Amino acid sequence: MRLLTLFACALFAAALPAQIAVAPQVWATGGGTARGFTAVIDLTDPRLEIRVTAPLSPLQSYEASLRTTLNWHNQLGNRLSINANYFGTLTPTTADIVGLSKSNGVLVSPVRQFGAAPDPALVFAPNRLATIGNITTAQAAAAQWAIAGVGPSSTDTVPGTLLVTDGVNTGATARVEPLVRNPRTAVGVNQQGTTLYLAVVDGRQPGWSVGMTLPELANVFLAMGAWRAINLDGGGSSSFLHSPPGGALVQNRPSDGSHRAVANHLGFAVAQSVVVGSACGNGGAISSTGSFQVGSANFALRLQGAPPGAFAFAGIGFPGNEIGCGACTFLDAVAWNYVLQAGGFANWPWAVPNQPSFIGTAIGMQWLLLQAPSSPCPLAPGIASTARLHLTIGP
Repeated sequence: MRLLTLFACALFAAALPAQIAVAPQVWATGGGTARGFTAVIDLTDPRLEIRVTAPLSPLQSYEASLRTTLNWHNQLGNRLSINANYFGTLTPTTADIVGLSKSNGVLVSPVRQFGAAPDPALVFAPNRLATIGNITTAQAAAAQWAIAGVGPSSTDTVPGTLLVTDGVNTGATARVEPLVRNPRTAVGVNQQGTTLYLAVVDGRQPGWSVGMTLPELANVFLAMGAWRAINLDGGGSSSFLHSPPGGALVQNRPSDGSHRAVANHLGFAVAQSVVVGSACGNGGAISSTGSFQVGSANFALRLQGAPPGAFAFAGIGFPGNEIGCGACTFLDAVAWNYVLQAGGFANWPWAVPNQPSFIGTAIGMQWLLLQAPSSPCPLAPGIASTARLHLTIGP
């Protein structure tokens, strides 16, 4: 049996090395040597998976359970992880997140605003492209993932600006403690929103790293090419974890001697292969986990970016079982797996038969929209389908 291999409105991305470039750094500052790590991430790579700490399930009266970035990194199998928002502890194990946090389309913590503008924040659209600014509640509603720094406060006279604003160093007016040398964590983007920059600086460790002021940290981001950047929670919270393919875990040296439990995290993983929809539909992507090849019993398909209310499905079909619908092709397969109302995320395990005839064939994935507000391909009045997405089985 051969799976359906024809497809329309889809682009297959070959399994090339993902563009997450990590480098250890040594900086000469006015106060001495500072050490840490930087990372440059290509947000246009369709295999890139963005991860922010998920909401508690079931929901609680508090927003987060405290856990180290190291623990979160290992549990999710991330390629790269850092700490994110400031937070207020409620008990030794629980906390509320300060400012905006959003995980795969779900709001975890709302926008915080003190004064004229909301807090500085980083938001990612469903297509992964990033924006940094004083993000409003309306802007946050359109984001798929989000984290935030802090703006002004009644307890601080510092204005709480961005770290870098339109290519200009504004670190002296960013929060917190802009002129004090501290361990730091920060993020930046280029003007197009296609490249993300990360930096974690160790501090409070004479002989190893003295930390940085925020103007110094802003210069680090300007040197990397950032158009805008924000400062995140630092001090003992600053954490950087990198798991290179086939290599040992790389991590910074936290000022407490070990990684502090924090409320929120930002991480990245890389799918082995991915297909993205184009030309019609509401977008989205599928990625693979495990080995996508014949004989694999531990392979899973993961759908991300489906709009709320979508009916997601995956299936096996045969040549000729297609329904043309304008620019796209609907796969009328023999067998489907459905996930009802799977807006945002769906996951399917697949056992790929150990038969050479399956090499080069495809498993299809789509989602169906009822009373679709956008312009996907019509199937019937009030019913529309996105472009079919697919992964090709390797040897």
